[in-house]
Parts: sequence; structure tokens; C-alpha cells
Amino acid sequence: MKRTLFRLIALMLMFSLLLSTVAFATVESSAYIAVTGAYITFSGNDVNVYFSIVGRHIMDEIGVSKILLFEQNGNTWNRVYTFKADNPNYTANMLSYNTSAKADQVTYPGDASKNYYAIVYFYAADANGSDTIEYIT
Repeated sequence: MKRTLFRLIALMLMFSLLLSTVAFATVESSAYIAVTGAYITFSGNDVNVYFSIVGRHIMDEIGVSKILLFEQNGNTWNRVYTFKADNPNYTANMLSYNTSAKADQVTYPGDASKNYYAIVYFYAADANGSDTIEYIT
């Protein structure tokens, strides 16, 4: 039940991103990816990176291949974590198969008093090829 509720919320998030302002949409042209969006929120000290991607049709794989998370310390930005889709701990959150869209989140135990940004690598593939779009939150 909890997983179903989470998926429903993720789906609603994806559609709200599609209907919201263009600030979340990429303008790059892709034969595989129609729309992407990502943003960061805090839940206590947890840093949540939400993402949403819509393909141009049913894709063999669709989602995010990698997320690089950066934290500001003074005047410098340091990469503090890398989420990878090929890591079994995150694959379920980052990629979906045989569908046209994916929306989900990953979480990092951060520090709410600091600033963060993420580089999200959106990915979609079918039998004809694949494409990756880089997006900075």
C-alpha cells in the first residue's frame, strides 16, 4: 500500500511538472526525451532530489543514469555524493523499463544549513539508440 501511494504521488508530481512553468523543462532537442525536470528540497536534514522525465514514446529504459550532488562550503562547491543507476541500492528509484515516463526521488543525509545543487543525467533508450540530457538544478 505504501509503495502504491508513493508511486501515485510520483506520478502526480510528474504531471504537475509537465503542467507547471517552463523553468523545469529542457529546451534541448532529443529523438528520445520530450520533457525533463528536477529540483531539490529538504526534509529535516535530508536532501531530496526529485526528477521527472517523459519520453517521446514507450522506451526500453527511461529515467536517470546518474546524479551528482554538490554542497557549498564557503566559496567552494564540493561533490558530496554520486547516485548511479547501476548501483543496486538506487536502480529501482532511478530507472524504469518499458514505459514512457519516470518520476521519483533520491535522498542524501545532508545539512539543511548548507546550499546544494545537483547535476542530473536524464536517460532514455529504445532498440534504435539512446540519449542523455544533463540538467542542473
